[in-house]
Amino acid sequence: MHELPLVFFTVFTQSAVGAFILLLIGGTLGQIDARRMAVGLFSVMCLFGVGVLLGIFHVGQPLRALNMLLRVGHSPMSNEIVLSAVFATLGGLGSLGLLLNRGAALCKGLVWLAAIVGVVFILAIPQIYQLPTVVTWRSSYTTVMMVLTPLIGGGILAGLFGLRLGLLISVLAILVSFCLRPGYMSTLMSADGALTAAQASWFTAQAVLLAAGIVGVVVWSRLKTNVAVLAATALVVIAAELVGRIAFYNLWTLPM
Repeated sequence: MHELPLVFFTVFTQSAVGAFILLLIGGTLGQIDARRMAVGLFSVMCLFGVGVLLGIFHVGQPLRALNMLLRVGHSPMSNEIVLSAVFATLGGLGSLGLLLNRGAALCKGLVWLAAIVGVVFILAIPQIYQLPTVVTWRSSYTTVMMVLTPLIGGGILAGLFGLRLGLLISVLAILVSFCLRPGYMSTLMSADGALTAAQASWFTAQAVLLAAGIVGVVVWSRLKTNVAVLAATALVVIAAELVGRIAFYNLWTLPM
């Protein structure tokens, strides 16, 4: 629980990047109109900004975070900081321009560049946690589960702005996470059984909330016009990812 700033930072930024990319793809495929896409892009960039601001609280003295820039290309954390700044700049300017209908051609170029940076950002975050000293983190499951967050959280957020493809991707990603869960739990138990068992309530809560998210999408698909159901479902799914991330950070341990 002492890593809450990182919990919000990783889930909010990963979900925002996922939604950003899916909205762009949906707009290109004609599955969402340009105006709704612009509103969605700008909204998820605001969520990304909130995640970054909350993540700053993890740094004891934020000004010293600038020292991390000296290790760009060598330190995964330095890479994460630079990539988040580049994505925020490109995505923020591009989405704002699209929202205000200013310089459409330039802004489209900026948001697509942001999407490319966003993919690298998503892949960079799990690398921070591949630490040889933390056996509960150093596994391929850490990477896979963190890559699923942009699909689960990002998909449901994209769906909230009218992209049905996003809802489908979110549900499929949730089902994939359920399929991987037994292997993930087995790996964690082998690494540190006592510590993993202590997170059982968090992992169980995450599974229940994700299942509720699937139910919410199904209910919404039948009601069609009830936006409140979809909004509530999005909150439940994001909450599920936050709960799961709390369990992940609680797995931090050092060998004695």
